[in-house]
Amino acid sequence: QANRTGSSWIERFCTITIECAPPLAGISDLGRGVKCYLLHLSHMADTTGEFMSQGLRTGQQGRAPSAERRLWLLLILCFLSEFLPSEPFLLDFLVSKGLTRTQVSDQVFNLWLYFRLPALLLMGVVAEWAGAARALLLGAICGTMTVALTLLCSSLFLLQVTQLTVALSTAAHVGPFYALLFELSARTGSTYQVHVHWAKATLLLSNFLAGVVGSVLRRGFSLPYAWMWSIGLCSQLAALTVAISLVWSEASRQSHSPSTRTSVERPSARQMWSDVARSLRLRAVVEWTSWSVVMHTGHVMVTTYWQSLLRAKTGTAQDSNGFASAAGFLMAGGALLVSTRATVLSEPRSRPWVMILSLLCGGLLVTSMGLFAEVWAIYVAFVIFQVVFRLSSATCAQQVGAEVRRSGLATQQQLPPLLQHAQELQQQLSSTASPDDAVVGADALIVVGGLPSRARVALVFSIQEVLSAAVQSTLQFGFGHWRTEDGKLAPLAARFEALGIFLLAGGSALALYTTVRSVVGSRAAMRLGRDRDSHCRALA
Repeated sequence: QANRTGSSWIERFCTITIECAPPLAGISDLGRGVKCYLLHLSHMADTTGEFMSQGLRTGQQGRAPSAERRLWLLLILCFLSEFLPSEPFLLDFLVSKGLTRTQVSDQVFNLWLYFRLPALLLMGVVAEWAGAARALLLGAICGTMTVALTLLCSSLFLLQVTQLTVALSTAAHVGPFYALLFELSARTGSTYQVHVHWAKATLLLSNFLAGVVGSVLRRGFSLPYAWMWSIGLCSQLAALTVAISLVWSEASRQSHSPSTRTSVERPSARQMWSDVARSLRLRAVVEWTSWSVVMHTGHVMVTTYWQSLLRAKTGTAQDSNGFASAAGFLMAGGALLVSTRATVLSEPRSRPWVMILSLLCGGLLVTSMGLFAEVWAIYVAFVIFQVVFRLSSATCAQQVGAEVRRSGLATQQQLPPLLQHAQELQQQLSSTASPDDAVVGADALIVVGGLPSRARVALVFSIQEVLSAAVQSTLQFGFGHWRTEDGKLAPLAARFEALGIFLLAGGSALALYTTVRSVVGSRAAMRLGRDRDSHCRALA
C-alpha cells in the first residue's frame, strides 16, 4: 500500500512539475521522461517486493516470473553493483594500508590491463554456455570479493588478486548484461531502445549518487575509509542477492515452460564461434564495431586524463572537478531519458549520420579541451562530450543487439523445414557414410545462407569491447613513449589535440566510406534499372 501511495505522489509531483515548467520542449520532454522512469521504478518496487516475498516458489499453484519483473531486477542489479561511494578514494585507502603510491600504480592497478581482455572473452563464453544470468551471478560474486578483499586485507598479493576479480566483474556487465537485457526486452513487447536507454541511465544515476554520497560522507562528515568501503560491501551483497534471484527466476521460468528447455542446450565450440563469426560479418555490426573502436578509445582516454589536463594547465588542484563529473552524469542521463522513444536513433538509415556526427563532434570537443586555457571552457567541453558519447553508445548498443538478434531469429524461423531436410539427409547418409558425416551435413543445413544459428549477443559485445581495449592499449602505449625534441614526455594538451585528430580522422573515414558506398549503390541501381528496361523492350 505504501508503494501504491508513493506511486500516486510521484505521478502528482511529476504532473505538476511538467505543467509548471517553462514552455521549453527539452524541459517538457525531460520531465515526461523522468515521470515515466520514476513511475516504472515505483511499479518495480511494488512488483519486485511481491516477487521477492514469494520466494520464487515453483509449486503447482505458482507461476513463472514475468519478463518485466526480471528486467527490473536486472536494472536493480546494475544500480547496486555500480554504487561504490568509496571508489574515488581507492588510492588513498590503499596507501593508508601501508603501500606506497608506486606500488599501487605499478604493482596493483596495472594488472587490470592484463586481466581485462581475457576476462571479457571468458565472461562472454560463460554467458553462451551457462546462460547470461549465471554469468552475471559470477560477476556479482567477483564484485563482492573485490570489495571484501580491499576492505579486509592488507597483503599485496591479495590486493593484486582484486584486479582479477574486478576485471571479471566489469566484464560481466558487458556481454552477459546486454545479452540478458535484449532477451528480456524482446519478451516484454517493448522496443529495445527504451530498455537500453533505461539501463544506461540507471548506470549514470548510480555513478552520480555514489560520487555525491562519497564526497558528502568523506568531506562533510570525515567518515573513515573503512566505513565507506563497508557501505560499498553492503551494496555488493545486495547486488549478489539480486543476481541469485535472477538465476532462480530463470530456473522457475524453465520449469513452467517446458518448451524453453531446449534453448539452454550448450552449443558446440565450433558452432558457437561460427555463429559469432557470422554475426561479426553483418554490415551493421562491422560499421558499429569500427565506430566503437575509435569512439570508446577517445572516451576512455578523456575520462582518464581530463583532471590531469586541468592540473597541468592551471598548476593547482581543481575543487570543482566532482561537480563537472556529476553534471556530465546528470545531463547524459537526462538526454537518455528524453530520447527513449526517439525513433530516429533506432532506424538503420540513421546509422551513418549518428556515427559520423558523433565522431566529428567528439573530435572537435576533445581538440578544444587541449586548446582551451580557461577552466570553465574545458568543463563545458567535457560535459558535452559525455552527453554525445552516452547517446551515441546507447544507439550503438541498441542497433548492434537488434541486428544480431534479428539475424539469429531469422535462422530459427527457418529451422523447422531445415531440420526436416537434415533428417532426410541423415537417413540418406546413414547407409553410405559414417554418422559423423551425417551430423556435419545437418549442421551445414542449419547455418545455410551465412546466418548464425543463434544470436550470440554476449560474445559479440565482448569481442567488440576486446577490440576497443586493444586499440586503447596501443594508443596509450604510443602516448607513453611520445617525447618532444628535448626528450620529455609530450604535454597532456598535445595528447588531447592528437586524440581529437584521431576522432576526426575516424569520422572522416566513415564519411568517405558512406559516400563511396552510396555512389556505388546508386550506380548499381541505375544499371539494374537500365537492364530491366531493355529486357522489357526486348519482350515487347
